[in-house]
Amino acid sequence: MPTWVLTGANRGLGLEFVRQLSSSSSNTIFAGIRSLSASHPELQSLVSSAHATIHIYECQTSSRDSILGFASKISQTLKASGGRVDFLLNNAGINANPDVPVLGPADTASTDTGEELTPLPATPITADMLNEHMAVNVLGPTILATALDPHLGGGSVVMNMTSGLGSLQKTLEMKPRKCPVYSMSKAALDMVSLQMASEWEARGKKVVVVVMDPGWVKTRMGGEGAVLEAEESIGGMLKVLRGLKEGDSGRFFAWSGEEIPW
Repeated sequence: MPTWVLTGANRGLGLEFVRQLSSSSSNTIFAGIRSLSASHPELQSLVSSAHATIHIYECQTSSRDSILGFASKISQTLKASGGRVDFLLNNAGINANPDVPVLGPADTASTDTGEELTPLPATPITADMLNEHMAVNVLGPTILATALDPHLGGGSVVMNMTSGLGSLQKTLEMKPRKCPVYSMSKAALDMVSLQMASEWEARGKKVVVVVMDPGWVKTRMGGEGAVLEAEESIGGMLKVLRGLKEGDSGRFFAWSGEEIPW
């Protein structure tokens, strides 16, 4: 009777996680969404027809107070039932400034090779942009994992959703490189995940921590050019997550189960 905690459940990959997990009556799902006041017809439809037990709570992953409130509601339910968190899926994330460069706009003159430079947006990366992405993509997962630590035990899995864009090795091989603000935040999340794995291991607490790249999925965040259906991506990730062992902690996986270099 596994218990799943999931953020970003109202759309995209999060909604597909709920869709697939809700088909089994053995699952209990705590689904965090950005706002309870907004309309979520697809999610509500899943809840009404689900075989699983689904709890929907507000969890704004840029807000410490909202995250702690979400964790508190989960904790109250688990204490009453004597349960624990088997899978924590830190899925929520943002890519709010995909086209903003690290440097300023390119010189419109030609390069030394005679090639004309492509103009970049006038505004380079700012502290506010980076802080927003770090708050949601890095601190949010960290705060939630910390808050739910008492409910994680041996064999529990913490999955932090990253991206191939957070891999330094894959970025070295990528031309042109893209989404620098998002990429930096995901690289930071990768490091946080390694630190989580190390700290739990040092405490003798056998929590399995992994990061996963869902692939380039046809969601609103994926945008034009995406090649992978959400159903296939999430189905692959769930297969990997259910098969994880203690020795997998601290590893970086693609949705297909392939290991990705850091």
